[in-house]
Amino acid sequence: MSLHSDSAAADVATHLQQQIETAIASSAEDVGAALAPSIIAAWAELRHLDAGAFARLRKQAKKANADLSLAELDRAIQRADAEDDGGGSTLDTLVALARSRCELFHDADRQAIAVIPMDDHRQVWRVQSSGFADWLRSLWWTERRAGLQDTLLKAALATLAAAGIHEGESVQVHLRAARTDDGYYLDLGDPLWRVVHIGDAGWQLLETSPVLFIRTPAMRALPVPNPHLWDGRDLDRLWDHINVRTEDRLLVLAWLLDCLRPETPFPALELVGEQGSAKSTTQSVLRDLVDPNKVPLRGRPKTVEDIFVAAANNWLVSYENLSSLTAEQQDALCTLATGGGFAARQLFTNGEEHVLQTKRPVILNGISVIATRPDLIDRVVHLNVPPIPASRRKDDAVARTAWESDRAAVFTGLLDLFALVFQMVPAVALPIKQRMADFERLGEAVALALRQPQGTFQARYADLVRSGIDRALDDNPVASALDKFLHRETLPWIGTAGTLHKLLGPLCDSDRSLWPRSPKGFSNELRRIAAAYRMKGIDLESRGHTRRGAEWRITRLPGGQAEHEYPVWAPADTTREELDAAEAAARRPSRTRKGTSP
Repeated sequence: MSLHSDSAAADVATHLQQQIETAIASSAEDVGAALAPSIIAAWAELRHLDAGAFARLRKQAKKANADLSLAELDRAIQRADAEDDGGGSTLDTLVALARSRCELFHDADRQAIAVIPMDDHRQVWRVQSSGFADWLRSLWWTERRAGLQDTLLKAALATLAAAGIHEGESVQVHLRAARTDDGYYLDLGDPLWRVVHIGDAGWQLLETSPVLFIRTPAMRALPVPNPHLWDGRDLDRLWDHINVRTEDRLLVLAWLLDCLRPETPFPALELVGEQGSAKSTTQSVLRDLVDPNKVPLRGRPKTVEDIFVAAANNWLVSYENLSSLTAEQQDALCTLATGGGFAARQLFTNGEEHVLQTKRPVILNGISVIATRPDLIDRVVHLNVPPIPASRRKDDAVARTAWESDRAAVFTGLLDLFALVFQMVPAVALPIKQRMADFERLGEAVALALRQPQGTFQARYADLVRSGIDRALDDNPVASALDKFLHRETLPWIGTAGTLHKLLGPLCDSDRSLWPRSPKGFSNELRRIAAAYRMKGIDLESRGHTRRGAEWRITRLPGGQAEHEYPVWAPADTTREELDAAEAAARRPSRTRKGTSP
């Protein structure tokens, strides 16, 4: 298709209209007149020169002869539009133009990546993304002053993707945060594609990133940090905009910084409080400091796949107003914390899988406790949000305006704290490590950076872990019955799962519909709560299968708290000597007790 100057284009358009109008007049008698090869070429060129005239004539052609198929006309125009004036393919022209303006690569998952140098910055997009498609449309408009048909756009994207996969080098891409040998990088998400580097020398704003960051359509920009905004106290402004207890502030800061460390497991933050306690406002403000998004708070996911799709398109997975999550959804959040994926059969194939694999920080809120599965509780930073007195409530618009005013200063202060903590983390030693040891080490470094006494964070986090253990067991019917059993049974106890299932059944006073129906289900539940009981000083040990069934052994662990929480049961008239003898017997290993009842 030819390129014309404005005046020449107008003359050409007029000539083309005359050609087409003559053909339309003839088509009243001969429907093929409007589909003649020369007229189809005129249709194709007019569409690019004068879209309005093209639309009017197309409608006029249908009125002239109702037998004229507009679908057939459009297909003929598309075929003609695929040929330019030199006889080459428009697709070839578009692909060649795009390749002259960008570099093509692929990532470890063999997804094509385009790196686009601009006048004052560099953009990085997946080829099969709306961002790259928008750039391609803009490029074509700039060069041809014409829009791209969907069919041509899809063909060009497929061709460019193939070139990136088969000809481009393999590169590593990141979303929002990256870790390298010299520190951390954080994509601000601004139009200039700037990043912040955090390393030994502090933090620095970079105009060009040495690592490749991709973006998704819903991403929004972090504030541009400015060291002149921070006077060493501006991080305290954060507490004016979120509702957390004073004793939980250290946990919040540690969680925020941990969200920027992609190489370690992520603890999930759970905000629980009554209606009107600003849970959602607090969650939105915290997200603004980590991964701003078009939709900062999302409703309950319907499926496990929904969680992984959200994780693939967001750095921070954020859900609000949750009343509950299924066991499978809680397991999925556990997988996100340490890294993993979801696989399902690829649509329209017989055997191939569609895999979503990622690791992401998570934030949740609800009126009641959301994390109820022991595995997820182990990975949760649970905060009870205090109620807000009526005198302290603010209008949403006022609160939002105030936060936007302070946001850049708070973000700058957070980066400064991160730079200080970055230098201190390697020297932090933990005498006792919890499940999320990397988070605990970071938190202790945060406490030291804020000049709090050594062990401050570890003590607070240990309290959090202990309360998590209690929450893990509170609503579990097997744990409730086992607690009663332990208060009246001398340990060690050895017996089959079937025997213990029968012994504990009458002691269950919670919802019977949740009670395991079989010894096998009962064994599975014992395994689920075993870690929590081990931290309380009780060892639930599966000893394998015997002829009589799956055998279990329940013992006290040396140095545990069990003898205080589960004292040996004895009648009221038991003497001190008899009680001492019973406790001594309970501590001695014994293999003679086989499933005895109290």
